[in-house]
Amino acid sequence: MSARLMAIITFKNGIDKYWKKTVLHAIGIAEKDLIRPQLLSMLDEDAPQIAVQYCVAIARIARWEFPLVWPAFAEELASRVHVIAHELDSSVDGNRRRCYTMEHNALYILHLFVKMLCERKLARERQALRSTAPGLFSVVAPIYARRIAQFNEALHAGDSEGSQELLKSIRFCLKTLRRLFVHGFGDFESADAIVHEFYVATVGHQAAFYELFSGLPAESREADGCRILVKIILLYGKIHLEFQKFKAVRFITTPAVVPLLRWYWQQIQSEAPQLTAVPLERSGDIESPPLVLERLVIQGLELYRSVVKNMFYLADDNGQMDSDVQRCRLVIDSEILTAPFVAQMSETLMCHYIPLKACDIEMWQDDPEAWIANEDLDHWEFDVRRSAERLFKDLVNQQRDRIVPGLVQALQQPSMNSSFKLDGLYTALGLCANELYDYIDFCHWLRQHPPTDSPMSVSKWRIAWLIGKWVP
Repeated sequence: MSARLMAIITFKNGIDKYWKKTVLHAIGIAEKDLIRPQLLSMLDEDAPQIAVQYCVAIARIARWEFPLVWPAFAEELASRVHVIAHELDSSVDGNRRRCYTMEHNALYILHLFVKMLCERKLARERQALRSTAPGLFSVVAPIYARRIAQFNEALHAGDSEGSQELLKSIRFCLKTLRRLFVHGFGDFESADAIVHEFYVATVGHQAAFYELFSGLPAESREADGCRILVKIILLYGKIHLEFQKFKAVRFITTPAVVPLLRWYWQQIQSEAPQLTAVPLERSGDIESPPLVLERLVIQGLELYRSVVKNMFYLADDNGQMDSDVQRCRLVIDSEILTAPFVAQMSETLMCHYIPLKACDIEMWQDDPEAWIANEDLDHWEFDVRRSAERLFKDLVNQQRDRIVPGLVQALQQPSMNSSFKLDGLYTALGLCANELYDYIDFCHWLRQHPPTDSPMSVSKWRIAWLIGKWVP
């Protein structure tokens, strides 16, 4: 094992140093011609460390050779993936493990190859991606659909080993399809039906996988199969986020997006009580129950933030809208950000997501300066509270007429029954200082509502932060 691992690492490093023809002591053309035909013939390597190095070496050769020197690489790799998938579907139990290994390695090479193509910026290279994407997508998408169906069968049959191997195949398929879907089609409207069907299917698949994961006992969620399951669930979220980022208009006008956003909001709302389940004054004795999947909630908050505030969905400086913006606004205003939903969203964020939690208080107590400096860093994508603050701030900015009157009314009679609600109200007042400046006399409000004592001095700390937001 050690000798083979050293050999493949040496091979990979030799590719890095000597494959380019411009370097000193470069590998000769004749030697390259001998190496290329054998690269895709050793996909049955079952040692994970060796297999990874082998796949990376092939992908690096493709990075330098495709499409000028080795233009048929994409077609050869796709054909190999197709043949291996067919062998797996028709394999018997004794040969199935080897077929799984070959499929995983082939799909991993394809993922690295597509990732490399997506990183290229030159027009000629981008054209190579778009000319290759339809063929690759038509190979991988059916494999993904079959593995999903086979996973459901294995799950109902109680085949845990087969389920885990199928999850690996599904994950590799998704990693490839994600980049092909987002970056591989210049004119998304004219893409094949299989592309649109894939995205519609991902909405239901993500919900089904999340339901499966959330139904598992907490002690079982650290197993290897569950970790793969989590990665798959989050991969779906990455597809949605990147689709919205790079194809904003098409994202909103896709029929599956409205059910998708509603599903995300159901998870956000169902997780909200967990964040404030334990009062701050008892947080030292009782730990708050953890979220089922915190990163999924962050993805949902960011998806909504991208819908709430996005230049592709807003009128220009003159108040004019082109046809695409009008279509997007119609969907957003009539089906997504309706008046009742905006009110519900602002209340949920203010009462559950943006208040300080026990862990924040402890960090603030231990090192206040470090806590404030950490708050100013742009690490919102790793923290639910900061993601919620960003969403709430943009929501008030874009939906001012719907939110500000209720917020001003709540500020006149702040609730003292819950430290979370009080802190959420103060946080909202600080985050939206610019939007509330014309609606509230802050100095008068502060004199009328002095900070009250609480078991953890939350309100006093938050008032100090609040004054810093309002004082120029």
